[in-house]
Amino acid sequence: MRVLHVTLSAATGGRRDAILTLTDHLRRLGVECGLLALRNPPAELAHLAQQVDYYEGLEIAGRPTLRELADVRRVCRTRQVDLIHAHDAGSQYVASALRVANPSLRAVMTFHRTLGLESAGVRDRLRNRLTLPLIHRVVTATEERRRFFLTESPMAADRVEVVPLGVDLKTFHPEPSVRDALRAELGLAPDTILALAIGHSGPEKGIDQVVDAFGLAAARMSDHPWHLALLGGGSPARLEALHQSARQQLGDRVTIGGFRSDIPRWLQGADLLVHAPRLEAFGLVVVQAMATALPVICTAVGGLPEIIVDEVTGRLVPSGGLSALADAIVALTGDAGARHRMGDAALLRAQSHFGAPLCAERHLALYQNLFSRRATRTGAAV
Repeated sequence: MRVLHVTLSAATGGRRDAILTLTDHLRRLGVECGLLALRNPPAELAHLAQQVDYYEGLEIAGRPTLRELADVRRVCRTRQVDLIHAHDAGSQYVASALRVANPSLRAVMTFHRTLGLESAGVRDRLRNRLTLPLIHRVVTATEERRRFFLTESPMAADRVEVVPLGVDLKTFHPEPSVRDALRAELGLAPDTILALAIGHSGPEKGIDQVVDAFGLAAARMSDHPWHLALLGGGSPARLEALHQSARQQLGDRVTIGGFRSDIPRWLQGADLLVHAPRLEAFGLVVVQAMATALPVICTAVGGLPEIIVDEVTGRLVPSGGLSALADAIVALTGDAGARHRMGDAALLRAQSHFGAPLCAERHLALYQNLFSRRATRTGAAV
């Protein structure tokens, strides 16, 4: 089977990580996987070559023209693509247009987005009414996203399936030796409890809420050493405001790490992940943390309650509840036994529910089902 994964942009982020983890593990199951980025020149994709069988980059500025759609069709014809897997609304549009020209092509779209994006606007609704009838299956990572998509989009319930995102367990795994080395690099004592907050500085990721909650909790954690590291990029203005607030509230108890390419190592060296988004479709970093045996404190938004088991693999707190978030931080920072117990449970849950091989197997079964249906209903949409 030959599958072309299509995305508007292959820029660094959780969506790209999810796509590449999926392609890497589908290839191990014998699926040929290509990557087409609609808004990246080929040179920007060269470093991804090890995780796909081939890559193609275009530089489409807006809605694709007929000539640009012909370029995508050329890729499909040259590579003998059987199925297009779109990963955003722009790619969904392209996939549906290609199916008009080639009805035998199968098409799947993963809905990665959080509330109000790609489905809720007037333009979104019009696009979905025109294109979704040509998409055979929509995949969401959580039941919460599935429910939302079905309320906002003209799609039959039996054509929207839940497949949780997968994490590469060979990349994200416990490595106790990193703990002391990371603290030494940060100039921290070996017994310092290190908490992480990972995400860009936009309001939806809620890194500011993590900073404010640690500010509230600080006075109650003076009896043991602790430190917070903030990792992630964002706009210069937002980053500056966030970092100024962190320094004012936490002083030398905070490290501003910025964007990092070595997230697995930071997770392996930490004691706790605090994730407080205001909006979250899935929360891949939460599963990555669990796979390194970290307990996670997070806000109960989006699909996160389907990932974290409260009081078992971490703590769930109400969205916007800074005092509850601070209470959970104080409780877990001061209880090594609870951290270790929850971390062990988190690791088992990540391995059994969110491993990349399982995610790839579920996607392959979905793909194969489309072709088996086509064999019995030749030419019909399924």
